[in-house]
Amino acid sequence: MSIYQHFRQEEIETVKLLEQLVTQAESQYVPMLTHFLDPRQQFILTTLVNRTELHVRFFGGSGDRERMRALIYPDYYVLQDEDFEVSAFQIKYAEKFVTLTHRNVLGALMQLGFKRDYLGDIIIGDTIQIVIATHLNEYIKQHLTKLKGSSVKLIQIDPNALTNPVETYQSFDATVSSLRLDNIISEMMRKSRAVAQKHIESGNIKVNHVIIDKVSFILESGDTISIKGYGRAQLIEIGDLTKKQKYRITYKTLFN
Repeated sequence: MSIYQHFRQEEIETVKLLEQLVTQAESQYVPMLTHFLDPRQQFILTTLVNRTELHVRFFGGSGDRERMRALIYPDYYVLQDEDFEVSAFQIKYAEKFVTLTHRNVLGALMQLGFKRDYLGDIIIGDTIQIVIATHLNEYIKQHLTKLKGSSVKLIQIDPNALTNPVETYQSFDATVSSLRLDNIISEMMRKSRAVAQKHIESGNIKVNHVIIDKVSFILESGDTISIKGYGRAQLIEIGDLTKKQKYRITYKTLFN
């Protein structure tokens, strides 16, 4: 039985890349470090590693982190936090005059040429903190000097001293006629299916950080959905069918 049949077609490329790392760690009997992985990629990697005698650990700083690097390692290896090559910075800026969002910080980093693979969480709370791959420390210090036209100062901090983001999700229970993407997006946005379909076909929807432009794409429990211009949501649970053959679902949203 092929491992690929357990994953969606859109994920096969990711599965193959992670599979190569697992195979290399297994054949050479050495630890292998990944780039930053989103939660779905972490699940895929864990599934692959569980088919071997290897182990896997994730780290992206202290707290409940979303994006983390993984270390695939054999029995003999003793892990240290430093092995993950994760660095963290706190951004000092004129808070009285400038309001910074996750989008502002991510956009600025992308403009500087940062690849998403080397970026961990961007934490917006009482302070703004960013997590990156250690080899980019000097680059970010030299080039991230302004955000929204305001001068900023970067202070390197211990990755084990990160704060928790200030995010307020709203949870909802609903019934839907199907688990198609357009149907779920329509429910989450509280818009018509025609509006939802337009967003999907325009490439405005990501499922587990991958753009999905098929309205008939079927969602599963645990899927994270990003809606451009709105924010993020997660399909927490798919329950039983009602007497009218509708799906009971629970989801949460973090919309702008």
